[in-house]
Amino acid sequence: MRTFKRKQLAQSISMALVGSVVAATVVMPAQAQDNTAQLEEVIVTAQKREQNMQDVALSIQVLGNQQLEELNVRSFDDFINFLPTVSYTAQGGPGGPGFGQVYMRGIASGGDGNHSASMPSVGYYLDEQPVTTINQVLDIHMYDIARVETLAGPQGTFYGQGSQSGTIRIITNKPEIGVSLGGYDLEVNTVKSGDMGYDLNGFWNFPIGERAAIRLVAWHKEVGGYIDQVPTTMHFPGPQAYTVDNSDFTGKDDNSVTTSGLRALLKVDLNDNWSITPGIMAQNSDHDGYFHHNPEFFGDLETGHLWPASGEDDWYQATLTLNGSIGDVDMVYAGAYLDRQQDYQYDYSDYTEYWAYYLTNPDYYEAPGYCVYYNDAGDCAVGTQYVDAQNDFTRQSHELRFQSAADQRLRWTGGLFYQTQKHSFDLQYTVPDSAVATSVVEGGNVVWQTKQVREDRDTAAFGELTFDFTDKFSGTIGARYFEYENSLYGFNGFLRHCTGQYIDGEFVEIPADEGGEIQYPCFNTRILDDVAKGDDWAFKGNLEYRFDTNKMIYVTWSEGFRAGGVNRARVEGIPKYDPDFVTNYEFGWKTVLADGAVRFNGAVYILDWDNFQFGFLDFEVSNLTIVQNVGNSQTKGVEWDLAWAVNDKNTLSFAGSYNDAELKTNFWRTQDLEDAGEPPNAPKGTPMPYVPKWQLTGIWRSNFDVGSLPSFFQAALSYTGARWNDLDTLNVPARRKMDDYTLLNLSTGIEKDNWTLSLYVNNVFDERAQIDIEDPGYGGLPNLQRPPGHKWTTVTNRPRSFGIRFGQRF
Repeated sequence: MRTFKRKQLAQSISMALVGSVVAATVVMPAQAQDNTAQLEEVIVTAQKREQNMQDVALSIQVLGNQQLEELNVRSFDDFINFLPTVSYTAQGGPGGPGFGQVYMRGIASGGDGNHSASMPSVGYYLDEQPVTTINQVLDIHMYDIARVETLAGPQGTFYGQGSQSGTIRIITNKPEIGVSLGGYDLEVNTVKSGDMGYDLNGFWNFPIGERAAIRLVAWHKEVGGYIDQVPTTMHFPGPQAYTVDNSDFTGKDDNSVTTSGLRALLKVDLNDNWSITPGIMAQNSDHDGYFHHNPEFFGDLETGHLWPASGEDDWYQATLTLNGSIGDVDMVYAGAYLDRQQDYQYDYSDYTEYWAYYLTNPDYYEAPGYCVYYNDAGDCAVGTQYVDAQNDFTRQSHELRFQSAADQRLRWTGGLFYQTQKHSFDLQYTVPDSAVATSVVEGGNVVWQTKQVREDRDTAAFGELTFDFTDKFSGTIGARYFEYENSLYGFNGFLRHCTGQYIDGEFVEIPADEGGEIQYPCFNTRILDDVAKGDDWAFKGNLEYRFDTNKMIYVTWSEGFRAGGVNRARVEGIPKYDPDFVTNYEFGWKTVLADGAVRFNGAVYILDWDNFQFGFLDFEVSNLTIVQNVGNSQTKGVEWDLAWAVNDKNTLSFAGSYNDAELKTNFWRTQDLEDAGEPPNAPKGTPMPYVPKWQLTGIWRSNFDVGSLPSFFQAALSYTGARWNDLDTLNVPARRKMDDYTLLNLSTGIEKDNWTLSLYVNNVFDERAQIDIEDPGYGGLPNLQRPPGHKWTTVTNRPRSFGIRFGQRF
């Protein structure tokens, strides 16, 4: 067995448990002695110790504090476009802030995103804590941020479960002892054919005596809407056919967002060797409207729904970091607790429309003429339907690390890690006109409920060992042993699923007319109650050769993984799903040229994704989204990051990636389809979804004087290539190819003494990016022709926007 072999290999590797102080600084651009321009030195903590980025044998892209400010970055949507090694989509519900899925190096199946299914393949970190959640990326307000580190390729040894194809780390600025400084930034903006918005930010770092300091950060912003909710109707055929309109819910610029938050960090030097840093960060975000449009049915930036959308996303993170040294060994403990609560509503009337056409069409249904839902009078209920969703995430993580001194020939880093994430979610699919007697929730109008508690636990021991064979040649081995225990408990179903009992450990449904009793709340019927457990190893090997202090090449073999889990369909023949692994073969280079004026880093790689987890809607057996390990894929790619300080006034950067990701085996949704000789859902060679072959970014920054005023101009361009929205080639016409898009942002202004005044135009070309194209409702029903006026939804970006910003430091 594979696991047995991996454990044998693990026993041959000696792992030391080590750690480091996680902190970083960015050194501002310097001038060489002959006054030629030089690029800034970038310090990162990607490998759990403070290092110059050029000394790390790893493909890393960094957006530092200054660059984040220059790019006017304030949210996830702002910075993700300038990470060409990352692709993303935004699926499910109303979309908008707090909804999204990120991918790296072509490790994307399109089957991710369901709350009961696979974890993401990219780790997402806020300082020391993983904050990765399924399809609901934490939209952290990006102010007073030290940097964003993007670590490309599997990071299984140091970052573990979920960092299967890469890791994104958001690092906040920390308190500075003995320093008093502060600042604020004010912004007013507007969007083409939309509403005005504003952004207020401020920070203050002040000492408390000689051994302590506190850093306070606060923000409040209003983002104006730009998508109109336009008049529409929906026809529901049946024994009592009817048409419904949305006249009560129309409006212009409907998708506004309001965000407020604060961050407080206290650092105390206990003595010369030990310090402690507790902190708290909290954010509230409210949004209205939908963040997609229906250009094929309505018009540009227009959508139409029978129910309005709204949402609230509240979260806080409490952290505690302890740094110190014991002799020559450094130690760090990092603990964090995240609590996130989401409440939102969105329209789901398309589901009723699909079933109404299905039940009244004899070509599809053997006995047409039924209503989808009935009201209290026994007639067809008006099919307006919406989802009322509540999500409660709690996550705690603890890591204890030790590490040797960085100047030793034999260096080691390692530690112990534990985390648990609990996700309680209650999705109530509500038809206001439906009969109370058929409600899953007592006294309500809920026709279907998904109320579950998902708990994911990870325990790990990890380490890396580096040895300098010579002054120029070094080798590293690393390993991570992990154990996981993932469970699902709760209920999903109609009212009829609320009757039954467990017999010999199996749930047996007893219909009401046979004596079955409704068990309110249905959650306690324990239709779903199962656990997936397992353990395994992830390994890494690296060799690096340094020609001189400015040129290095390396080769890496590394693994990344996702844990296995439980399927929410407790049906015979639908098993749990196993972990899936990515194996990375990489050759990379790090170079600084032209006396420090040019930095050129890059990597070429091949990634094999074995027995990958794939989530899909199972119509044949359970009528639920399930996950199976279905096949293999391979990515062949290259990525690079080129920066050039042309002179002391102008800098250029050009970064990009090319990924050719495709299936290496035929893919069938289930083994039964393959055994029956059915054609594969996707044949070998099918491109993996949400993977653009080309992603490019370019930035030109120019500083100049206008009279006595030091001024600047900046142009930032990003390009994302075409990609598919689905892997299943038989899912026609839902599988679509999304167009490529190019975004250009321009800014100019004055930087004088301690203040800055700038003007910017984002999305100069007013491009409509196709971030995702979705088939609303139940568009994947087999052999079901779409109803007339089928409304494809396209998740898009923000139109052309203008802003003016003033900031001051003191």
